Amino acid sequence: MTPTTLAPAAGAAVAAPWWVAPAVIAAVITGLIAVATLVVTGRRARVDRQRVLFAEVLGDLAAYREFVYIVRRRRHDAPEGERVRISTELSAVQRKLNQHSAVLKVEAPRVADAYDQLLRTTRHIAGGAIRDGWNTPAITDDTSIHVDVDLTPIDAHEPTYLVEVGDHLSTTPAILRRWWRSITGASVARRGRRVAPHAPTTVKPVP
Repeated sequence: MTPTTLAPAAGAAVAAPWWVAPAVIAAVITGLIAVATLVVTGRRARVDRQRVLFAEVLGDLAAYREFVYIVRRRRHDAPEGERVRISTELSAVQRKLNQHSAVLKVEAPRVADAYDQLLRTTRHIAGGAIRDGWNTPAITDDTSIHVDVDLTPIDAHEPTYLVEVGDHLSTTPAILRRWWRSITGASVARRGRRVAPHAPTTVKPVP
């Protein structure tokens, strides 16, 4: 066999490297699909777990607020037993709130910051109302069961927590969501200033 007949065969071998073989391409594609499936499945599981955690946080905060009413509605005929019962239940809720703070710092730091602010406000307002409730005599009849305590200042801090939760769970990057809110918020504020009615000018009659 002459050298001239070997040249085309060598060129054909170079033109078809091993890594373009159909079997190799199929294996690479299968591997990429498997990795993508693992990533998507893992993220979905993490989001589901964190969604439950974020909901439990609000539930335990609401449970803490309920003690404002529980303390005031305690039984008057068993003060020592009621004090032990309510204190034990309140301590259990407090432990959950402190645990949430630690877990959120690992899972979602920005959500943890919003939660800590909400928790401080809740303990300041609701905690003060609980303390005042212990200093108030226990009710003795059904006509005193209605408790008039204003806890609405706590509600002003919940939207910040919910916004951070939404940013964390969204598939859209949080930085883009915050940027869009800043743009739309500024636009709404400008429109509000443009359409705000001017105070009518009153002209005093000349006497």
